Amino acid sequence: MRSIPHQLFGMLLIDGMSRQEEVVVSSISRFLDPVPLFGGSAGDGLDFGVTWVFAHGAFHTNAAVLALIETNCPFSVFKFDHFRPTDKKMVVTEADPVRRLVMEINAEPAAPAYAKMVGLDENQLNPMIFAAYPVVVRVGGEYHVRSIQKVEEDGSLRFYCGIDEGLVLTVADGDDIAKNLDAALTKLATELGSVDLILGFDCILRRLEAQQKQRSLDVSQVLKRHGVVGFSTYGEQYRSMHVNQTFTGVAIGKAKRKAEERAIA
Repeated sequence: MRSIPHQLFGMLLIDGMSRQEEVVVSSISRFLDPVPLFGGSAGDGLDFGVTWVFAHGAFHTNAAVLALIETNCPFSVFKFDHFRPTDKKMVVTEADPVRRLVMEINAEPAAPAYAKMVGLDENQLNPMIFAAYPVVVRVGGEYHVRSIQKVEEDGSLRFYCGIDEGLVLTVADGDDIAKNLDAALTKLATELGSVDLILGFDCILRRLEAQQKQRSLDVSQVLKRHGVVGFSTYGEQYRSMHVNQTFTGVAIGKAKRKAEERAIA
């Protein structure tokens, strides 16, 4: 088996309607390790009906595309969000991880239990509220967002990722999204020395939150100033995990020239 190039990273594009992100990303990362991986899910606007990924001159549904990129430029694959865990915790007491449904929280119907936890009425729940009051889980010593997609007719909550029974969900509180984004991208540039390009996958729920808090223009200006290109996604992948309401991607710096090239210049 040949050695894996040090300057290699993976990018995953996947049909989010397949609900197979956890299985795909964990399988790929086991094969690629230690190559860093990031990605994003396609989601059909906010309709969540049918969507596609593009490869080899055609569109495909129920599919994923993996690109492996080798470069002589320094780079950093990243993931960050702007949330902090609060002391509001709840336990998933009935769930269907395959369908990404949570039927009960704290032994109560999921939607009213979540609404009560964030101080709202069940009738107020919508994508804007879910974006403003996400829940996080602790994995490997770090908190990761597990975003809610919608309320089903039976009062269950559909998530953007699989949720198991017994999982402890913590309501999160957010920092200013534009200031947090600017600080994180500035830190990336400092670590790399300089940045030529940032390819980013920014969760649609972050976009909805920015709209709700009238910060869309500020966020757009931050992305432009730091040279970010990319997509609004419906779930993101980072290394072996499928995550939500995060900004994932790769920052690529300037290639280091050899000593003889610098001398000629």
